Formats: sequence, C-alpha cells, structure tokens
Amino acid sequence: MSYSPKSIILFVLALSFLSFFSLISVTQSFAQISERISISVSNSSFVPLTNTDANQVRVGIGYTIEDESIENEMINAVMKVYAPNGSLIRTTSNPSGFTAQGDGGVEILKTTFLDKSMQSILANITFTDLTKKVPVSNVITVNLDLEEPPASTTTGTTNSSSLEN
Repeated sequence: MSYSPKSIILFVLALSFLSFFSLISVTQSFAQISERISISVSNSSFVPLTNTDANQVRVGIGYTIEDESIENEMINAVMKVYAPNGSLIRTTSNPSGFTAQGDGGVEILKTTFLDKSMQSILANITFTDLTKKVPVSNVITVNLDLEEPPASTTTGTTNSSSLEN
C-alpha cells in the first residue's frame, strides 16, 4: 500500500496538533496544582514606627482553600520586598509556618526597614509549602508609598499603633 506525499504531510500535521494540545492540557494541570490556595490583599501599609527610627511594611493576606487536600497542612507565606529601582531588598516569611485552615483566614506579613530614605516599595506575596520552595497559591503584588507619620498631640499623650506590636 502506497501513501501519497500529501497524505503523509496531513498525517504528520494531525499528529503534531494532537501532541500540542496534549502538552497544553498537561501544563494547565500543573498550573492548577500550584494554585491550591487563592490569596488576596486584606489590608496593607508602609508606615513610620513611632517607637524607633524605622519604617514598617505590613500586609494582611486573606486566603481561601481551593484544594481540600491542603486543609490543616503546614504551609508558609513569603513576601519579597523590592526597592523602586527593582532590586530585592528583603525576603520575609513566617519562621515556623502556619496551618492552612479549611475555612480560610488572614495571615499577616511584616518587615521593618532602618533605611528611612525609602519612600515606596513593591511587595510580591505568595503562599508556599513549608519549605518555602513550592508555590501553592497565586502571586499578588502590592505597591505601597510611605504614609505620613501620625500628627503629634500637644496634650502629652501618645498614640500607639497595633503595627508596632
């Protein structure tokens, strides 16, 4: 049985398309595995601290579990903070991780900078496995400008901020 060159070309093209769509499906499966948790910004701030000569970045991250198999597992959250020029200046995480609650929750990440000249930062946050190597959530980006310090009062009382605790 002899095949024409056109039929061979059509067969090779069909086989190529099937292989391509199979690879897309496998890639999408891996992408879905890495986003086992969905995260979003609950609140954020970049403020001067009143008890020391430093500024603090604080980001509250709300999360919901998308993959039930991760419920009650120990995971971590990683925040990479960048200067306005794009250079990485600090990586912060929870030292011992935390338990992924089935009903979701909010995790707080914060870090302090002694460099008072920094007026803005960019932070990328993701949830990871406990080793901080494998992402289990989407990545969110927060751009923050340094907020003005609270106005001092003339009554002699001081305002304390929960960010300092």
